[in-house]
Amino acid sequence: MARFSSILFTMCIAACSLAAPTNMHRRQTGDLQCNLARLQLISDVSSASTLLNQLQSNSTLDLSTATSVAVAQAGLNGVNEGVQSILSAVLVGQTAPADSRTQVEDGLNQALVAVSNITDPSATMTAMAVADKLLDAGKAGDVVLAGCK
Repeated sequence: MARFSSILFTMCIAACSLAAPTNMHRRQTGDLQCNLARLQLISDVSSASTLLNQLQSNSTLDLSTATSVAVAQAGLNGVNEGVQSILSAVLVGQTAPADSRTQVEDGLNQALVAVSNITDPSATMTAMAVADKLLDAGKAGDVVLAGCK
């Protein structure tokens, strides 16, 4: 959770303080819509991670559900790493690495597939909430891809 908070803080700083001397650099750092989408993606991933942590702390989960939760968390870790790499590039005026964008997308998909496999009745409501957050993060990611290249 602390990693996501630090990313959120970094995004706020980047969105508020970077000046853009050229059109390419301006597009990379993003306009308001772009940066709001970035923040939304990070917020949704953070919420999904919090929900997964709640599931993981449930000691009555069956083995299949516990495995799915672990796989989903690994996907979100990949998302976090990809976002961190993108932020690092943006903050120094470089183009976001394409492989980092792919890492974010792959991590979201991995997490979504994993939570979709959860069938434990004590976890299905939370799993659906995680899936909703992941879908919202994916929509925000689409906005980022369209407008923050």
